[in-house]
Amino acid sequence: MSPASRPRVSLLMPNRNNGAVLDLVLDRLAVHTSYHDFELIVVDDGSTDVSLEILRRWRDSGRFSTFVLIEREHAGVVETLNAGLEVATGELVVQLDADASIETPGWLERMTDFFVSDERIGVVTAKIVYDRGTINACGISVVGPAGLHDRGTEVSEPVGRRTHHHRVFRPRESDCELCERLAEVDGGIGCCMMYRRSVALEVGGYDPGFAPVWFDDLDLTISMRRLGYKVFFMPDVRVIHRPGMRGGREERPTPRQRAVGVLKRFRFLLPSRGRVRVLQALNLDRPRPEHRERLAHHYAYWRDKWGFDMLNPDMRGVVERWGETEICWQTNPEMVEAGERIVEAFQAAGGTRAAEYRGAP
Repeated sequence: MSPASRPRVSLLMPNRNNGAVLDLVLDRLAVHTSYHDFELIVVDDGSTDVSLEILRRWRDSGRFSTFVLIEREHAGVVETLNAGLEVATGELVVQLDADASIETPGWLERMTDFFVSDERIGVVTAKIVYDRGTINACGISVVGPAGLHDRGTEVSEPVGRRTHHHRVFRPRESDCELCERLAEVDGGIGCCMMYRRSVALEVGGYDPGFAPVWFDDLDLTISMRRLGYKVFFMPDVRVIHRPGMRGGREERPTPRQRAVGVLKRFRFLLPSRGRVRVLQALNLDRPRPEHRERLAHHYAYWRDKWGFDMLNPDMRGVVERWGETEICWQTNPEMVEAGERIVEAFQAAGGTRAAEYRGAP
């Protein structure tokens, strides 16, 4: 596909108090984005650190041909994303995180070329790796017996009796064969996912029921599946999620945080699965109380909206309600085959193009 024929893309990045990592994230984005027609929209959600100073400097630096900075009072990620979506001018939108760096040259060409290769594609999401080397997500799994978990991870609680979605075993990137194949997935993750702006607006944008944050990205992609679109994971685009570099942490760690810190310090004494087991057994991996309250609300809101439990879905009920839609694509052989054909057609036509991207500076 020639540069002139590729659609305009809006990169949408919400930010709140990511001052410690923003320069790194924006520098990587500038270095690795060679796309001919894009805009960067950063919506600051009432930051109280040095974020605005950094963002204004980048806006005025000229390293991005179009850098739109929107400064808002703190309202949460969902409202922030919808504010950016409203002013975006691109046919396609890529949601990014302000603490996640793009590490692949030519990444936007790769995602766009696959996205426009078939009109049934509604979302393309990237490989997200934590800076410690473990898999964050290669797409999201939610419509299956194991319930919600980052694709590429393995749930660490008994299936059907899960309590928190973050209770999973996370392999190292080098040990995750699943994360090396272009494939259809249930949903996308907001660290880096591309979708069509018109379709996002058609489904109502990011649902404020998930305010202030969490599951809004997954909900958006499932909403697009409901309309008949497909979601794919693209391993060729690699993103490093760097939550450990963010600012705004508590000055004094809680007793639980201190215990977790001690366990991590002596992590070499236990294999990774053993550490997870110990953390779970002692409830040291539980979110903070305010986060537990928010999760309880979001889990319940998801049940009300979609009619099934995120963590412990009754698959019979899910199929009865959504079996004729792309939400249940995995239970429909024809839908599975359609997704496989999309992947095969793109790979057959675009292998040399991918090689050119790998050779990009």
